[in-house]
Amino acid sequence: MGIWDRLQRRADSDGEAAIAVIGAGYVGTGVVHAIAQSPGMKPAVIVNRNTDRAIDALTMMGVSANDILVSESADELVSAIRSGTPAVTPHASILADLPVDVVVEATGALDYGTESILTMLDAGKHVVSFNAECDALLGWLFHERARANDVIYTIADGDQPGVLFRLQQQVEAMGFEVTASLNCKRHLNVHQNPETGAGYAARDTTSSHMTTSFGDGTKMQVEQAVVANATGFIPDKRGMHGIESTVATAAVDIPAILSAPGRVDFTLAGDFGAGVGIVGRHPNHDLHKQAMGFYKMGDGPDYFFFRPYHLVHLEIPLTIAELILDNEPLVTIDAPHVAEVLAIAKKDLASGEKLDCIGGFSAYGHIDTAENAVGYLPVGLVEYASMTADVAQDQPIPLSAVSLDESKTVVSEWRKMHGIA
Repeated sequence: MGIWDRLQRRADSDGEAAIAVIGAGYVGTGVVHAIAQSPGMKPAVIVNRNTDRAIDALTMMGVSANDILVSESADELVSAIRSGTPAVTPHASILADLPVDVVVEATGALDYGTESILTMLDAGKHVVSFNAECDALLGWLFHERARANDVIYTIADGDQPGVLFRLQQQVEAMGFEVTASLNCKRHLNVHQNPETGAGYAARDTTSSHMTTSFGDGTKMQVEQAVVANATGFIPDKRGMHGIESTVATAAVDIPAILSAPGRVDFTLAGDFGAGVGIVGRHPNHDLHKQAMGFYKMGDGPDYFFFRPYHLVHLEIPLTIAELILDNEPLVTIDAPHVAEVLAIAKKDLASGEKLDCIGGFSAYGHIDTAENAVGYLPVGLVEYASMTADVAQDQPIPLSAVSLDESKTVVSEWRKMHGIA
C-alpha cells in the first residue's frame, strides 16, 4: 500500500493529523496550501506575528475569514483544532499546549526560528524545518535536543538539501559511490545587494533580502552546508568551485575538477535550471556499463543523476507523512557539523558599523570545513554583530573583529554548541 493510501487509512480511523505551521510568508503560505490538499493531514493552526498574513494564507484557499479563529487562548485553540476550525495565533510558544502532531518551522528567521524550534522540541513536539539558515548554524543542537526529548527533528523534502539527500539515498541504494552532491546555480554575483537586485525581487515577488540571498549565493552556500552536515561530505575549497558545465557533460566535467570523492559543490550556469544532481561511480562498473549506456546514462565510469526541479512547499507532505506513519525523519545528524558558512565582507566594513542580515548589504556566505571555520563569524549571526575592527571587502570576518548581541538565543546557543565562552 502506498504512503498516501496509508495516511488516508490512518485518517479514516483516527482523524486527520493536525499540523501547525510557523510562518505565513512566501514559503509558509505554500506549506499551508500543500498540507491542505494532502490526504490525511490538515493545517490546524498557523502561527504568525502578523496574524493578518496568516488569515490571508487561509482565505487564499477559499476559507472564509469569518470561519477562522484568531486567538491567544490555549483553550480556545484546542477546541478549534478538535472541531476542525481553522485557527491562527501570533505566538509560537502556545503550540506547546496544543494537540498538534507535527510543527513545521518555515520562517527563515534566525533568532525567532531557533527559539521556536527549541521550544517545540522541549515541549515534546516533532519539528519539520524549512529553515535552512537555522539548520546550517545549529542543526547538530536541534538533533541532540530532539533525541533528549524522544521526538524527531528533520529537514524537509522540497528544499534543495532535502531533495539532494533523498536523491543521494536512491543513488547509494543502487550501489553507486557518490563523488559529489550538487546544487545548481544559474547566476552568481557575490556583491549583489537589495538595491542592485530590486528588479529580480519585483519579477519573482519575493522579498529583497530573500532575492539577494539567492543572487549573492549565500542561500545556496547555506543549503550545501546543510547537505554536508547530513552526509559528512565537505567542500573542496572555501566557497566551493562553482563548476561550469552542462547536463550532458557533468559526469566528466565535475570529477575532473574535484580533488576527491565525497564533496559538496555547485554547478554554475549551464542548462541545469533549478535542479540538483549527484555524480556517482559504481564499484562494479564493468558489470553495469552496458546497461547504463542502454539506459542513456553515458559510458561511465562516472554518471550524473539529475533531478531538474525542486518544488519546495509542494513536496513537504512526504516528509510529514513518513514522520506521522513511521516515526522516521528524512535526515538524522548523529555527529557534530563538518561544515560551516562564514560571513565574507560584501564591502569594506569599518569599526563601529552595525551589520545587517543575510541577503543585505554587509556580507555574503561561503561554506568551509568546520576546522577551517574556527575563529570566524558564521553568516547566520551577521544581523546580531557590530564591527569592532575594519575588515576589507571579500575577506572573511573574524570573530575577534565583531561584538555579538548576547541577548539573542541564537547567539548563546551557538556559543554553547561550540564551547565558546
